[in-house]
Amino acid sequence: MSRILIVDDEPAICWSFREALGDEGHTVDIAASAEEAFTKSANGSRPHVGVRDVRLPGMDGLSAMEQLRSRIGAAPIIIMTAFGNLETAVRAMEQGAFDYLLKPFDL
Repeated sequence: MSRILIVDDEPAICWSFREALGDEGHTVDIAASAEEAFTKSANGSRPHVGVRDVRLPGMDGLSAMEQLRSRIGAAPIIIMTAFGNLETAVRAMEQGAFDYLLKPFDL
């Protein structure tokens, strides 16, 4: 199955993804910040998919897109946020996001 990297500073969101995707047979790595995601993706555990929040401590999810892309290659990156607006959605898609999800959403 796939290795999926979830980047969100909300433990409940990370837990939900780990439970749902783990039950489907995927390996789920969790990072609470963009910087932690860089470390996890550089340690030989390159994800097949990245899911990241926009608002994160330190570097925000959109600002981190280019650096994460250089680490995970062409793997799809899904952006999620509870504070979405058209400008953020357009910016995410222009930076190569595969999809843009508004929280809350049904897994």
